[in-house]
Amino acid sequence: MKFMLKTLVVGLGSAVSGLSLAEEPSAEHRVSGNISILSSYNLRGITNTPENKNATLQAGLNYQHASGVYAGWWGSTLDYGDNLPNAFENNLYLGINRAMKQDWGYTLGLTYYYYYDIDTSAANGFESLLGLTYQDFGLTVQTLLEDLTWGNAGDTYVKATYRHPLAQDFNLDTALGLYAYEKSGDLEGTAEYFGFRHFDIGLSKKFDKTGLSASMNYILGGYDRFDEKQKNKVVFTLGYSF
Repeated sequence: MKFMLKTLVVGLGSAVSGLSLAEEPSAEHRVSGNISILSSYNLRGITNTPENKNATLQAGLNYQHASGVYAGWWGSTLDYGDNLPNAFENNLYLGINRAMKQDWGYTLGLTYYYYYDIDTSAANGFESLLGLTYQDFGLTVQTLLEDLTWGNAGDTYVKATYRHPLAQDFNLDTALGLYAYEKSGDLEGTAEYFGFRHFDIGLSKKFDKTGLSASMNYILGGYDRFDEKQKNKVVFTLGYSF
């Protein structure tokens, strides 16, 4: 799961659904898709125990109506070791995103996480999404709505992003991730309630008229809910959008 700059990534991601916050489609109905290969999948800056430490395949399909209503699916291969060699993450999402005056926009959404080949329904659940954009700045707030094996109801991930256009169709991408951990639930953490999760800085480039894109992202690791310091890491991505 992963979010990219001004792009709604449900779960990840933290990344890659192809739905731009507050971007009005030119047609009444629009369907888009994407597929990417990453050097590793580090959910929301978790580099010590990534969702997939090896080459990762991710893909998504998105539908958007001219009214701003959207729905879609995003998925990623996972690698949790020999016990779960075929695990796969599925994010099913829906919501609405709208443009407002003076370069502002907002999004409201809901995501359902479903993990294939993980022998417990306690890993599957819902998360809400609130988003706000202004020009090249973006802010998203995701809150878990139920206790799961990987989080407590009320856990909230806050991500601020900024993209700066460079020459030759390159972009400078930055992201700051913070986490508020709910103490009541199945997971117990430290006394730290709100903390720094990660900071990302990288370069991305789209190859005009081909649908291809490439990026290099440096993750400055923060701390997880157990106050464990995360490693710094570089992630490479090659993608195709259609």
